[in-house]
Amino acid sequence: MSAPSSIGLITSGAFVDQELVAEFGLLPPSFLPLGVGRLYDMQIDCLRKNFTETFPLYMTVPESFDVPAYDTQRLNEKGVTLLPVPDDMQLGEAIVYAINVINAYNTGVRILHGDTVLSQIPTQLDVIAGHAEGDDYSWAAIKHSDNVIVSLQTFEATSEQNTENPVACGYFAFSNGAELVRAISQVRGRFIDGINNYLQRRPMKMEEIKEWYDFGHIQTYFRSRRLVTTARAFNSLQITRNTVRKLSADTFKMKAEAEWFESVPPKVQPYAARLLDKGEQGQRAFYSTEYQYAPNLSELYVFSAIGRVSWKKILTSCAEFLEICAATPGDKPRDDYSRQLMGSKTVERLERFAKETGFDIEHELVYKGRKMPSLLEISRQLETMVSFDPAASSTMMHGDFCFSNILYNSRNSRISVIDPRGYVFSEKREIYGDCRYDIAKYSHSVDGLYDFILAGRYDLKQDGLYNFDLNFDTSSHRQWLQSAFSEMSIAGISVSSAEIRAITTSLFISMLPLHSDRPDRQKAFIANALRLYSTLEGKI
Repeated sequence: MSAPSSIGLITSGAFVDQELVAEFGLLPPSFLPLGVGRLYDMQIDCLRKNFTETFPLYMTVPESFDVPAYDTQRLNEKGVTLLPVPDDMQLGEAIVYAINVINAYNTGVRILHGDTVLSQIPTQLDVIAGHAEGDDYSWAAIKHSDNVIVSLQTFEATSEQNTENPVACGYFAFSNGAELVRAISQVRGRFIDGINNYLQRRPMKMEEIKEWYDFGHIQTYFRSRRLVTTARAFNSLQITRNTVRKLSADTFKMKAEAEWFESVPPKVQPYAARLLDKGEQGQRAFYSTEYQYAPNLSELYVFSAIGRVSWKKILTSCAEFLEICAATPGDKPRDDYSRQLMGSKTVERLERFAKETGFDIEHELVYKGRKMPSLLEISRQLETMVSFDPAASSTMMHGDFCFSNILYNSRNSRISVIDPRGYVFSEKREIYGDCRYDIAKYSHSVDGLYDFILAGRYDLKQDGLYNFDLNFDTSSHRQWLQSAFSEMSIAGISVSSAEIRAITTSLFISMLPLHSDRPDRQKAFIANALRLYSTLEGKI
C-alpha cells in the first residue's frame, strides 16, 4: 500500500485558556461545544469536504485529558486517530512529537489549529491560510510579496504596532514532514520561528481566507458561534453582534413568545432575555431580543467539564426563577391549564404517532429484558398519576423550561430564559399555566437526558420492533447533578416526586409525532420513556 501524499493534523494538545475554562471547564479546544456537537465535528467536516483525496487524519490531545468513550467512538467512526501528547509541550514540540509518532517524514503535513474553523481549506501544499485582520490577542502577521511569504512575525496582544499584513489564521500545509521537524527542532520547538526556518528551505505561499472562525478566546468563541449559528439557521434566526431576531410563519406562536417577554413582572425580568422589537415581515412574524454571549445549559450538560461549584450556582438560579414564577398567580384555576397540558394530550399524540408510523401502541414492550406494558397502557397509567385540585390557582409559567432554552451567565451566576411558550390554549396568548409542567420540563433535561438524545449521545439496541435497550455514557458529574437535583423542592413540590416523574415520562411519549423527520430519535424517545417508567413501577 502506497504512502498517502499528505496527512492531516488537528492540534488540540493543550487545554483552553482560563477564560474558557471558567465557562466550559478544562477541555482541549476541539472538544468545545458547538450547537449539538463539538467543535471537532465541524473541523473534520471542513477538512474532508475540501479534498477529493482521503488522507489520514490525526488529532493531538493532552495526555491528562480523559476522552469520553462516546467521543473516542465518534472520532474513530470519522476516521480520526487520537494522539495524546505531554501536557507541558509547546505547540511546535507537540507537532514534532506527532510527526515522529506517525512517521510522517516523507509526506505532506496539513495542520489545523484546534480552535479554528475555516470556510474553505487550501488544497495545495506549502501554503499558509491568511486573513485580512486579527483580534486583540497574540497573532502572527504574514509578510509577503504577491502572496509569496517572506516571513511571519508574532505580535503580542499589547502591541501598539499597526500592520497592514494579513494574519495567519490557523491552517498550515507543508510538503515535507522531515523538513518541518528539522526546522522546528532547530529553534527549540517554537512553531512560528520554525516556520520562518522552514521558509529558508522551501518557499511557501499565502492563500487568503474570507471566513475565519476563531474559537480560541472567550470573545472570539461567542462571536464565531454566533456567525456559525446564523449561517446554519438564517431563515428562522438572524443574529447580529447585539440582537437575535426569531422569525416564523406561525405568527400566533411568535406573537405569544414576544408578549410573554413583554408581560413578565419586574422580578422575573433579570432571568429573561430582553425584548427589543417585534412585528411582522411579509407573511412572517418576528421578535428581537438582546444577544447574550453565554452558553445554554444543554451545551454545558452534554459537552462541558464544569465542576460542582458551577452546577450548584446553576441549580440555585433555576430554582429562583421557578419560585418567582410559582409565586405569581393567575386569575384562573390551575386545573384548566393542567388538563390541557397534561390531560388527554399524551394519548392523542400517541394515536397520531401510531397512525403515521404503523407502530402498534397496544403491543406489549420489553426494556432491558423486562416485560413492560404497551405505550398506550403506560400513557393511561401516567395520566392517573397527575393530581387535580380545583382550589389551586394557575401561576406564571415559561412553558418550555428545558436546558436548550436556558442560558447561563457565569459572570453574574444567573440564568436567562429564551423561547417561552406564551400560550396554553390556541386562542389566547398569556403567561400563565401550571408550574408542575415547568418542573417536569426541567426534569426531562436533568433526569430524562433529552439533550443527550438530541446530540445523538446514546446507544440504542433493538431486538425486533418492540424490544429496547438504551444506554448512556456514565459520567460522575452527571450522576452528582442528578442526585443534587433529586433533593430539590420547588414551590413545595419535590422534583423527584412520582407525579413529576410521571409528567416527565409522558413528555417523551407526547413528543413522538413531533419528530417524524427523525425515526431514530423517535425510537430513542420510546426507549427512554421505558427507562423512566421503570423507575415508577410500584408507585402507580
